[in-house]
Amino acid sequence: MHTFLCSQVEDIVDTGTTLSSLIANLVSKGASSVSVCTLLDKPARRKIQVELVGEGKFYRGFECPDYFVVGYGMDFAELYRNLPYVGVLKPECYK
Repeated sequence: MHTFLCSQVEDIVDTGTTLSSLIANLVSKGASSVSVCTLLDKPARRKIQVELVGEGKFYRGFECPDYFVVGYGMDFAELYRNLPYVGVLKPECYK
């Protein structure tokens, strides 16, 4: 039997740092299996390889190149979050 502790979709998996910490936290609370669902995955920026637990699976909507993406809930300095689409922010906007 599976019990779901949380069921949210992550917006983006980038370096893997936050996700690895989250998985470790769930395991410390007794999770025997952890699956991940993300809208965007940026494997080119990964610093920590994400280790799933048990029979966990990694679901991604799209693989994203190394661009700064905004919209659909993702922001830059609290801007662009409400865009009804995912867009690429020009480098001159954030550098």
